[in-house]
Amino acid sequence: MKCAAKQFLSLLLGAFLVLSVQSVFAKQATVTGELTYKNIKVYADGEVVDTTEAEPFIYGGTTYLPVRAVANAFGKEVTWNGETNTVYLGAVPSVYVETDTLLEDMYSYNSTFQSVSHVNNGADNINQKHTSGCVYKSGSVNNEGSAEYSLNGKFATFSGVIALPYVERNNKNEKTVTIYADGKAVYTSSKMKSGSAPEAFDIDVSDTSVIKIKIEGTGQIALYDAVFYAK
Repeated sequence: MKCAAKQFLSLLLGAFLVLSVQSVFAKQATVTGELTYKNIKVYADGEVVDTTEAEPFIYGGTTYLPVRAVANAFGKEVTWNGETNTVYLGAVPSVYVETDTLLEDMYSYNSTFQSVSHVNNGADNINQKHTSGCVYKSGSVNNEGSAEYSLNGKFATFSGVIALPYVERNNKNEKTVTIYADGKAVYTSSKMKSGSAPEAFDIDVSDTSVIKIKIEGTGQIALYDAVFYAK
């Protein structure tokens, strides 16, 4: 399952706002149907809302808008709790307790990678096994790519292992991972290529709102067993 697909799953679970007046019933189901895209434009107080990450659509006569884009237009943070399938706009109730979260279970946005795939018992370039993580393939422009993740100050540390995936074991092109916390570089890996040993990282992300993962170099590199640990 692709990590990029997590974004679409998040939208299905809770990232769209329904524009209609109707009774609301809690339900869990998989719905198959036709979505209509009509280049719908959204304005908030006269300003256009950027919906390029998740385009509005019409389904069953109802128009759906991306919650994150609309909330951000009104200065509201969006928090997603995957365990309870709950979206919080703005303040999170005190009863909400953040749990340790795998990297692949986090919602990513502003991604410029060609692809991001989910690790399921994958092996790195020296054939060590890993049960989780994400494999990033750099973008076609300047041989680099990046993606951002909203933490909203809920986590204490971010740790894992950086390594080439097994399929890259003979790739001699150097790749580097840089991790940014609220725009500041807080970790830069060694230059990774064939024969490079996996490199563990452990980063303090206390009070960090946004983490950005940036990859430079041609090919793929992985963040294995990567976990955001709750406070």
